[in-house]
Amino acid sequence: MKQFEANFGIITKTDFELIKTRKIIIIGLGGLGGMIANGLIRMGFHHLTLIDFDRFEESNLNRQLFSNFETIGSYKVDVVKKELLKINPNAMIHLIKESVYDVNKDVFSDGDLIIDAVDKIQTKVYLEALASLLNCPLLHGAIGGWYGQLGIVLPKTYLLKALYHNNIKGLEDTLKNPAFTPGVIANMMVLECVKFFIKPEDALINQILSVDLLNHDYHVLIKRGDTNG
Repeated sequence: MKQFEANFGIITKTDFELIKTRKIIIIGLGGLGGMIANGLIRMGFHHLTLIDFDRFEESNLNRQLFSNFETIGSYKVDVVKKELLKINPNAMIHLIKESVYDVNKDVFSDGDLIIDAVDKIQTKVYLEALASLLNCPLLHGAIGGWYGQLGIVLPKTYLLKALYHNNIKGLEDTLKNPAFTPGVIANMMVLECVKFFIKPEDALINQILSVDLLNHDYHVLIKRGDTNG
């Protein structure tokens, strides 16, 4: 426990014991997912399921935390698990090297929170539908250039379906992603994950926050009540 005591300024030992038991499922280990996994482990989360079938590529070097010339060609899930266990050797980290569309739904059955760190809009909407089917909350995140968004979607609110409508491309397709945007949004998502379990009254529940890093503008794009799904 000693390596986590520096967190006890904002969380209590009781909060920490709760966090240790929560089971988090992260879909996608790119710019967002790798940093989210890193942040959760450092906050004291012990149970992570990591889902990604990609390998690191040279194009990932500008923004993905665990990418370097030694890891290029390696599966992201393998590299991330190895590095996370260096931070907390007692963490329980389960790996799945499959597309989320191919993953057995039983994997999600005992999850306490699903984290959307994928880059395709249609996959995000799929994850929202899957989370609703399984009655599991979804922590959504998206990035593109200077911009990002995040929020916690409870089952059957369908905020992402309403937000994206029929869009098939996100800002990332044209603006790409620099080093700082994934870091900012990923750490805000870690923050919301912590709040969801220990201070839910302060969490971004059933609302999607827009983050404009160019102008430092932050506002809620959509929340429950804006849509009937």
